[in-house]
Amino acid sequence: MTDYLDHLITAPRTGALITNRAGDVMMSVSTLNKEGKKYRTQIFAIAQAGTELTKPVALTTIESNAKLLALAENGDLYLTLDKDIDEAESKSLKGIWKLGKRGEPQLVFSYPGGISNLQVRDTAAGRRLIFTAQHIADSLQDQAQLLDAREKNGASAVLYDSFPTRFWDHDLGLGTKALYLMDEGSEPRRLSLPTGVLEGYEVSPDSTRALVTLQTKVRGIHPRSSVYLIDLEQDAPAQLIAEGEDRAVYSAGAFSPDGSRAFIYRTEIWLPGQSLDLQLFSYTFATGALTRQGADVDRWPSDALWLDDQRFAFATDHLGAGAIFVGTLDGETRQLIETGTTHYSSLGAGNGQLIALRDSILHSPEPVIINPETAEETLLPTPVKTLRGAGKLEKIKTVAEDGTTVTAWLALPETAEHKLPLVTFAHGGPWGSWNSWTYRWNPWVLTQAGYAVLLPDPAISLGYGRAMLDRGGDAIGDTPYTDIMALIEVASARTDIDGDNAAFMGGSYGGYMTNWVAGHAGTRFKCYVTHASLFNMQSMYFTTDNGTWHEWMYEPENGQRNSYSPHEHIENVQAPVLVIHGDKDYRVPIGEGLALWAALNRHSSHLGHKYLYYPDEGHWILKPENSRLWYQTVRAWLDTHLLGRAFETPKNLGYTARSGE
Repeated sequence: MTDYLDHLITAPRTGALITNRAGDVMMSVSTLNKEGKKYRTQIFAIAQAGTELTKPVALTTIESNAKLLALAENGDLYLTLDKDIDEAESKSLKGIWKLGKRGEPQLVFSYPGGISNLQVRDTAAGRRLIFTAQHIADSLQDQAQLLDAREKNGASAVLYDSFPTRFWDHDLGLGTKALYLMDEGSEPRRLSLPTGVLEGYEVSPDSTRALVTLQTKVRGIHPRSSVYLIDLEQDAPAQLIAEGEDRAVYSAGAFSPDGSRAFIYRTEIWLPGQSLDLQLFSYTFATGALTRQGADVDRWPSDALWLDDQRFAFATDHLGAGAIFVGTLDGETRQLIETGTTHYSSLGAGNGQLIALRDSILHSPEPVIINPETAEETLLPTPVKTLRGAGKLEKIKTVAEDGTTVTAWLALPETAEHKLPLVTFAHGGPWGSWNSWTYRWNPWVLTQAGYAVLLPDPAISLGYGRAMLDRGGDAIGDTPYTDIMALIEVASARTDIDGDNAAFMGGSYGGYMTNWVAGHAGTRFKCYVTHASLFNMQSMYFTTDNGTWHEWMYEPENGQRNSYSPHEHIENVQAPVLVIHGDKDYRVPIGEGLALWAALNRHSSHLGHKYLYYPDEGHWILKPENSRLWYQTVRAWLDTHLLGRAFETPKNLGYTARSGE
């Protein structure tokens, strides 16, 4: 039998999709390099305007490790390459390359330190490039010299004057993010923006205007984002479009094709008494009207795009899967697609059609064209073989204590000769859903090893409406916990499940839930796996990069930090725990994992806990061999406590017991 884990790690992976309105579609593919140490990206054309492609066309090599930046309307592709710039005056210069439908990549310009988030527009005067990059010095020459000097001298220190100083898995580094405009063939110029940290931007189709999202802070830590309209042709005062409020923030979305409107997202902040909520609005420039769109859907809209000047579409989580909705301005929003298991992402529009990545818990992403009228789906040519789950998937339901129906997916081996041990896997977020393919927390590695894997969507899960979020928003250790436990009992009652032989695991918020369950469930579970987990709400407050956390969790004197912190119940843990944490995790900092590990050893070292530590990984375990070791260690841990096998240390861990030292 082929090892499913090996296939999961080594198989090529579908990455980003990028589309233009003419119908060109480009896709990046990640492939393991020859040494097996890194994934390298290659770009393929999978649809070309005016040409019927029967197979994907490779545009770059694996060795070039190309990254998609932007796609012009004529099909020109802008990208970065792992390629030296000939006769470059500075080692810090990173090239931005252009690749036409024929020929080799051509260097367009270089920027010291590199750029991000490029948008391309064609004007009567030529092509215009707008991008974000770090502004570090008064001139680009000075910036290049500074970066070269720091590299030569080994300087790494950074002086900050505002919060935060890091984000997810990286330090924010030198300078501030700035917005630049460059007419092709000229030098980039930095655009003047209102006060705030640049979070994002959208450029009008004629490239004369841009919407920018700028973040300011309340009390030095709590983020508030507003949207401004800036003029790209002349130095005119910015116009405030949507101002951040005490309980809501705004961000810019796409312009309509004629430039008369644009999408604006409104996010209601997670605060005591208010659940996080994402809403879609259209802004009319002529009148200043901000109009809610898709309000009747009761779902979070993502990848909202314009089909034309009056019609739009967006993807969303929906009932343990995904859905696509289409609507008209101030009119009806209707559900275009719901399959029961399929999820959609990277939604785009081209040549009157929708383009998306289609996936599910059962299979990896694959690119499709979707007719926005009939919902007919056509698979695009792809160089990536779709990876299938090693087993079957069933949905289970139960009625919670408050009368709400809650659901879970149950992943099972295709066949089994005996009752299966049960592993419950809590999702992260906390706003999340088990509704799509994952390389990070894949249940099929465990089903192949002979486990049933329960994937619950409790209170605070996405895809079930505002009411489901409200049920858990002010009680993250209460209703979500009781929902999960109720679903576990339903699964345990099945004739093919040995519900008494059970484990509980999760990552991020799922790790928090694992810690919470471990302190409350007594001997219900034989072991736990907790990855990147929240342990002490108070220490989390002082160390996370997430300023929103402070308002929601800590500031109210009677807040959740006093009611739902797992560290208050650590002495009640009665089963062994495998703790996993990465040192570069800045969202749930390493201190949480270290505190949990110390507390477990202080109160229950006799249970035989273990700690899998990653010195060079963050919230996500990304390196191929590190990911393999994650799955191997988890599987060995479960095999020991649920199947009675001796713990088999993965070969590349070099585990040494230090008991008694």
